[in-house]
Amino acid sequence: MAKSQTILITGILGQDGSYLAKHALQLGHRVIGGIRGAADDERTWRLRHLGIAADVEFVPFDLLSPEMIDRAITQSRPDIIFNFAAQSSVGESFTHPVATAEAGGIGAVRIFEHARACGNGIRVFQASSSEIFGDISDTHHSEDSFFNPKTPYGATKLFAHIMAEAYRASYGTHVSTGILFNHESPLRGANFVTRKITKSLAQVKLGRLERLTLGNLDARRDWSHAKDFVQAIWKIMALDKPDNFVLASGKLTSVRDFVGMAAAALDIRLDWQGEGLNETGVDRRTGKVVVSVDPQFYRPYDPAQPAADIRKAQRLLDWNPSYSLADLVGEMVDFDLKAETQ
Repeated sequence: MAKSQTILITGILGQDGSYLAKHALQLGHRVIGGIRGAADDERTWRLRHLGIAADVEFVPFDLLSPEMIDRAITQSRPDIIFNFAAQSSVGESFTHPVATAEAGGIGAVRIFEHARACGNGIRVFQASSSEIFGDISDTHHSEDSFFNPKTPYGATKLFAHIMAEAYRASYGTHVSTGILFNHESPLRGANFVTRKITKSLAQVKLGRLERLTLGNLDARRDWSHAKDFVQAIWKIMALDKPDNFVLASGKLTSVRDFVGMAAAALDIRLDWQGEGLNETGVDRRTGKVVVSVDPQFYRPYDPAQPAADIRKAQRLLDWNPSYSLADLVGEMVDFDLKAETQ
């Protein structure tokens, strides 16, 4: 992708879309953001934080509207479409399963269909998810693992993932997918557990919040920095042949350990006491409980997650994550501490 191209990013106001937009602009490409609703200051804060809000063009875009999808793609005439738009929270998918399926599933297929029908070589990247694996089926999850999602979010992502493969096989459409494991950053939404942890502990440190309340502390996830994934995604779309790639760090960390790392970055030393619903994190210095467990934050279904197999991305993309988890947590804590003191 040496020459200047037109890049359409759906979900550009989110974490991944914002970082991808900055990367594309730095390489000299034209960036168009597909958004639903107005591009006001509150919604574009990530783009403004990255200093690129004025450099992005916006077009109306709604995954629930086939007319709007066709109009946006026809008018912008993109060379590449990065589809990050969807209901992005696993937890919220339990509350809104139909909307999750319509936007993330059927909406994605409408994008594939337009790319197929236009016949001018549009390339599409579909953001898939580790949630498509569901229960553990092998020791490491790879591109060839068995898919068995048990959440509305995971099932929706799997439908879009399989349809991407179907469009490649049936029509020759250039659709690639990234099976994205958990990836975070200071731009992550506050409704995600990692930002809840760093933001709440920053408030605890400043005396503005008594304690952080969480669900399953034993849940283990593979966390990476969103910036690393953007580098990999860009490499995926530069390949001549579309394909699927697992993107992850290959390392699992419990929520409890993530909390401990965030607390340590704030110079809060935690002692863990009790078990299950009675487990607490106590500030060693003050003796106060600053972390507790509440069953309302447990997911209805929360399968264990094995390590990810990223050898295909390492081999074909020459890619490895550059951020350690400690780097990521430290960056998020610094961001939230600064935001709380401004």
